Amino acid sequence: FRSISAFRSISAFRSISAFRSISAFRVLPLLLLACFLLAACSDDDPVLQTHYVNPVWTPDGKTLVAGYDEALSTEIAPSAGRTVTRLAVKDIASRVTRIVDLGVVSTWHTLYAFDPSGTALAFVENGRILFHDLQGRQLLSFQPTVGGVPRLLAFQNTGNSFVWVGVTADGYTVNLNTYDAATWAALETTTLETVQSAEAVLSLALTSQRSYALRLSSGLVREVDFNGTELNSFNIGTLTRDNPWHERLVYYSALGARYLYAVDGNGMMRLDLSTGAADNLVKGTIMDFDMSDQRMSMVYETRTGDIWLSTSDGVPLQRMAPQNLMPRFSPAANGVAMVTRVDPYMDSLHVLLYR
Repeated sequence: FRSISAFRSISAFRSISAFRSISAFRVLPLLLLACFLLAACSDDDPVLQTHYVNPVWTPDGKTLVAGYDEALSTEIAPSAGRTVTRLAVKDIASRVTRIVDLGVVSTWHTLYAFDPSGTALAFVENGRILFHDLQGRQLLSFQPTVGGVPRLLAFQNTGNSFVWVGVTADGYTVNLNTYDAATWAALETTTLETVQSAEAVLSLALTSQRSYALRLSSGLVREVDFNGTELNSFNIGTLTRDNPWHERLVYYSALGARYLYAVDGNGMMRLDLSTGAADNLVKGTIMDFDMSDQRMSMVYETRTGDIWLSTSDGVPLQRMAPQNLMPRFSPAANGVAMVTRVDPYMDSLHVLLYR
């Protein structure tokens, strides 16, 4: 790996060198001034906080986005009700990060995903499916008339279509929708499945071009063909923390193997879609994770904020970085993104690029 944030450590080295070159005569007044300023500061003074959450790569690995919040420490935290609508957009080649505001779309611990072209970033919020470009412009707003209230969405890898889960009065539906990427209009909706259930659907993942998997609030995981045939059924543990990114099902396919990965209270679970077996690969509290088919690897965050790289079987390979959160493999297999906790008030978007 090489870090695109390495230039920061170089700058810090130059600053230290310059400081040492200052004569002792000039250092003393500076120290006295610093002591005066520190004494004058109150613990109650507001501090500017900058935080990033849930980085996501474009399919080509050239751009990274993440939810972004900037606020004084005296302001209400997002978890307490303030809506965060800003998105950080980082160009990997230039290392430049810009901030865009999506207006009414929440970007704080809200699921979002790129369409296969990388042009549109999709959100499911307030009963609508919303597509935005990386300039912040809304491309599509779709409020279905059938299938209930949209809750989750997943794009198919080919063609202009996506699968979405709708919540109804007595259960849920799974639907297939086509759209026109030239005019950004939603087209035909086909309901694939209607289920009466008191359980909430927590996660949706496509396991082929004609099958999908659902994670329900009880821990039940179902894989279903588009024709309605149930292909697999698993029971895993539940999670006490309510974060849709932690509840994800991640599909993995390599060397003929087909798996779903998920985190529960016991650790990392692997669900074998070929044999129906469920294995607890990594025991303990896993906060977040991601998989890479191309690298045949897994990356996960522990409760202590350590990022570990392992094989797809859960065999540890490398402790990549301490005090980092939310690791994400690039779909283009060119790096891993994560959020670095600089201090309690500041995060940075950290990217490790493959050599």
